[in-house]
Amino acid sequence: MKKLLFLFLFPMSILSQEIIYSVYSGPNISDVPLASNHNNIIKIYGWFDALGKNTLIFTARDGWGEFGEQNKDLRAYHYTGGGKLLWDIKDFADPKDEYGIQLDEVKLTDVDNNSVAEVSILYRLGGGNEVTAKLIMHEEGKKYAIRGKTGSNDKGKCIYDYDAYGRNSFKYAKPSLKQRALSFFNNQYNCFRD
Repeated sequence: MKKLLFLFLFPMSILSQEIIYSVYSGPNISDVPLASNHNNIIKIYGWFDALGKNTLIFTARDGWGEFGEQNKDLRAYHYTGGGKLLWDIKDFADPKDEYGIQLDEVKLTDVDNNSVAEVSILYRLGGGNEVTAKLIMHEEGKKYAIRGKTGSNDKGKCIYDYDAYGRNSFKYAKPSLKQRALSFFNNQYNCFRD
């Protein structure tokens, strides 16, 4: 009977996994040991999962646009343990675009219940009527991406288009990861849903 109870309760605990994390910004960034390795930090996330201790550091250099208030780049560095770099991303604003690059949202999930967090980073490049929107999802060393356009045309009509399959980034992804990434992207950038 104890075995049956364990077999019943164990899957229930797996289905309800959550990634509990801390976010550091402003003055408390200095509380994170790896922060001293980076300049222009805008946000740090910390959490524990099957990989152990995880630290995700975002940096962005400003000085873009007419008044120098926009970010000219966005970088993310994911470290495990005491400082082993697992992956990083770097993206840059178009020099012809005065609006720069903007981090919109970061989501930490464990959709596939393997005790390793999926990190989803949503950000946009440009401004004005039409912007380029991106979602980059990492799980361990695997990278998945959605790229698209959102905004409005000259007549105020919604523009929303994306490509989740460029370079076959989701070709070998679990369906649950692909579905969650599309849901995140749609919820953040689809102007038709308003």
